[in-house]
Amino acid sequence: MSRMIFGVALGFGLVAASGCGSSPVPTQPAAAPQEAEPKKSQEPAPASQVEPPKVEAPKTAPPPSGAAQVVWELDPAKHAVPNAPVRGRVAGADVTPGVLVTAEEVIFRTPADTMQPLERSVTLRLAPRVPGQPTPSPITGRSWKVDPKDAGPEVWVEVKGQPILSQPNGYALTLDLGTRKNGKVTGKVYVSLPDKDQTVLAGTFDAEYFRLAEEPPGADDAPFIAGEVTVTGAAPGTPVRCACAAFLPNNSSVFFPESQAEFKGAPVKFEHTRIEPGRYLIAAATAGGPVVWKWLNVPANGMLNERLTLDVTKTGGLEVTAADAKGTVMLAPADDAGTEPLIPELFKGFAVMTARANVDIVAGKALVKNLGPGRYEVRLGDERRIVEVIAGKTVEVNMAPPPPKK
Repeated sequence: MSRMIFGVALGFGLVAASGCGSSPVPTQPAAAPQEAEPKKSQEPAPASQVEPPKVEAPKTAPPPSGAAQVVWELDPAKHAVPNAPVRGRVAGADVTPGVLVTAEEVIFRTPADTMQPLERSVTLRLAPRVPGQPTPSPITGRSWKVDPKDAGPEVWVEVKGQPILSQPNGYALTLDLGTRKNGKVTGKVYVSLPDKDQTVLAGTFDAEYFRLAEEPPGADDAPFIAGEVTVTGAAPGTPVRCACAAFLPNNSSVFFPESQAEFKGAPVKFEHTRIEPGRYLIAAATAGGPVVWKWLNVPANGMLNERLTLDVTKTGGLEVTAADAKGTVMLAPADDAGTEPLIPELFKGFAVMTARANVDIVAGKALVKNLGPGRYEVRLGDERRIVEVIAGKTVEVNMAPPPPKK
């Protein structure tokens, strides 16, 4: 587990997410995501994914010059935790490890470098998950005191990624973990293991918190929107795309990179964490199929858990009439009445991101199929209409401009 987590985190840096989730990419009000001009009966390609930031492995430092060695002590009553960063000995080598906390483990790790050619780690498996069992309570905000004669959490020692010791008992442990705040967990530890090298670590830490894929966001991730899309009528393996856009109080907009997950029968999860307060739209759709959406107001520190239901068998259509007109009909989910219309460039990107149902006018007509039920904003040039699409029906709308006033 620890090797996998460190590999994904690239040294503590990235927060995991499952299903559809992403980081925002801000845009200014007068700009929209760059998309190829939609063509009739063609679905635009999904938005490109944002490359995750590259994070260096945690830096470790040698023990301070002249510092006393950490004493190996199997009596937890004698554990006096030094008021200094965690250090000690692991598998016979002096270490000053970096620390990572998850919902299950606390991991102390020293990466390989010129001074220490072999990576070493000690993992305290405090609440390992059991498949099919309820998720354990978070380990943060808790304390442990383990005597060698007592059974305690499992402890693993690894060198160069290979386990050399698994210790379910016979060791001494003093551990205090603070609550999670701003992606960090403070704490203090004193652990002594009964191996031949007398592995020992003691000190305080300010650790990165790595949220596992199965762990839902919490108060430390607020404001956030999280939830799931229940899909019906689709075959297993059908791609489900999730989209999100924000309209913020400072008159800027944010288009989040689109994510895609494969439908496997269970609901598809999505989340967007540590976002700005404002007006948001979340949407989900199958490739070439209908879209379902919801408008949301996200307050400061808001923690919104939402459910979307996407039934690919319930679709409607839209027949557009526009005599003597040319151009492309664009559709997007309509916001509440009274909201300020989006500028044309932004609406175009908004339509491509959500409905993906833009079609060209041919001989004064355009037919849009496979639309999910709901209110849409329809645009053709400067003309703008709000229509209600109903499952099983084709709604007609006239987009011809009104005659000029005499």
